[in-house]
Amino acid sequence: MAASLRVSPTPQENVPLTTEPAVAAPISQIPVHAYLARLAALHDEAAQTAHLANLLGRAPWAAAALGGSALATALVSASSTSVAPLAVWLALVAAALLTILRTYGRAIAAPFEKAALKAFAKDLSAILLYAGFAWGAGLFLVLPASVGPAGAIAFTAGIAALLAAILRARDIALCFLVPATAMGAFGALMGSGGGVAAAGILAGGLVVAAAANVLDHLSATRPQHG
Repeated sequence: MAASLRVSPTPQENVPLTTEPAVAAPISQIPVHAYLARLAALHDEAAQTAHLANLLGRAPWAAAALGGSALATALVSASSTSVAPLAVWLALVAAALLTILRTYGRAIAAPFEKAALKAFAKDLSAILLYAGFAWGAGLFLVLPASVGPAGAIAFTAGIAALLAAILRARDIALCFLVPATAMGAFGALMGSGGGVAAAGILAGGLVVAAAANVLDHLSATRPQHG
């Protein structure tokens, strides 16, 4: 009878018997500069979110300041200005105020979502750009000629400085300041104020812009408290 040989299988030397999970690199081996870079990025993101949230909170105050200034101007000019241009100017300013409040109401529903805050800042910039043109138009629509160059300068630079102080954001404040100053200077140049009033309005705008730049720098170098 033929003998049958049974050969028992031998384990392969290169096949591991157990599978060990991959071990992550020790924390001590991660570069320190990676932690510092991540910490700096988180700090910048938190600072930007806080800045935008504070801008959102200040928007109603800016709208109130703009509306109160428009109402005061209308009361002063009512006796020397016809009803039609006064009504047109008030309607232009009121449209800006209502748009600010509507945009604020939409953004306040998600006050700490960065995407919503960025969208609000962008919308507010566009609204203030329109509001600046509308306000500057008031110099030749409603402001009486008797106010003189000093009154024209106060009309444009005064409200721009007030909004810059409330908003504490240079770029946003300039969205109102630039068109208001340009429109006011054009109106003064075409009106009875002449070149003196136009130059004064431009100079006042430059002063307010410089002050807004300083205020923005000071706000960026101290903690945001709203």
